[in-house]
Amino acid sequence: MALDKTIIPPSEATEIAQAGFDFVNDLLPFAQMFPMKSNEGDWTVTWTPNLPVVKTRAMQRRALDAEVPHVKSTEVSAEKHTGLLPLSGMGHITEREVTKASKQKSATDYVHDKAEKLFEQMGREAAVTLELERIQAMMDATIKIKEGDDRASELVTYSFGRPTNQQNVVPTVKWSDPKADVFADLKKWVKLMRTARGRAPHAVLTTSAVIDALTANEQMRTAFSKVDLEHSPVRLFRTDVENILREKFQLTDIRYIDELYESLSLDNNFEMNVDTNTLIPDSTFILFPSYNDDSLGFTADGPTAEGQDAEFELGKNVNKGLVAYMMHHYAPANYDLWVNGTALPVLQDAVSTFKAKVL
Repeated sequence: MALDKTIIPPSEATEIAQAGFDFVNDLLPFAQMFPMKSNEGDWTVTWTPNLPVVKTRAMQRRALDAEVPHVKSTEVSAEKHTGLLPLSGMGHITEREVTKASKQKSATDYVHDKAEKLFEQMGREAAVTLELERIQAMMDATIKIKEGDDRASELVTYSFGRPTNQQNVVPTVKWSDPKADVFADLKKWVKLMRTARGRAPHAVLTTSAVIDALTANEQMRTAFSKVDLEHSPVRLFRTDVENILREKFQLTDIRYIDELYESLSLDNNFEMNVDTNTLIPDSTFILFPSYNDDSLGFTADGPTAEGQDAEFELGKNVNKGLVAYMMHHYAPANYDLWVNGTALPVLQDAVSTFKAKVL
């Protein structure tokens, strides 16, 4: 088995795989909450959660010529770090495929074209893996990763420390009931976030089912009409609900996750091989500061062994991102295609998130 640089050199293969990854990653909704961030070639990702406020003492006075005690350090550090796990895929072109293909085109042309498709496919699959892990991070404030596919594979768990009173909270009256006191719920939840030293929320990730339920909420209807319930519309539009949440709670960026995934399929002809409705139930309502905020969450983009090996001739200024290359077997004649990377979504500021189950 030998590294093959003649059909598709590693630099070209890497470019193809990375392009497949970037195309899909740019479309995926949770990539907007966990943007890619270079780990600067480090195998260990480090982050600092929201720290408790340290009270500042008043400085002492002293008499002339008198000494005072040394000041005690009040520095607080809660830095967290963990190693990155490989994210890898392998494709294969068999001896039979190469033999059959040589009847239509040269074996080299066939292998090149087939390898190109496989490299792009594996790049896309890497983006899907990270999206599923980002969903875990935002939904549960943990990520559970199996190191392999078999039953004996070890389960690795990353926990980001969302307070228990900010996780899977159920309102006293669910929002599917028109009489639910939505405003009181939101005021209470924002106060809990701020008490935990979280930042004020301005973004919402929810579902169309939640907002549709709020269009019939009595409190929303009177807030919209500014008259009594009897003279208020029976049902509002979604935009009316959004405007009320914006005016009363400064929730300026509200997105429906079910419609975002539906748009992927309808507008971009892309669909993940997983039921996102199971991963993100209709009752989901998540508060957080903003989208595309790497101080809230990010996806650490780490190094690879190949990225720093001169034999692969990748020319990376920073060792990050995917690498891809072909291995040629001679007895029998076939090819393995390898895509490798290290990356991990990190919910850095979990106290600035709040997840409720409102229906």
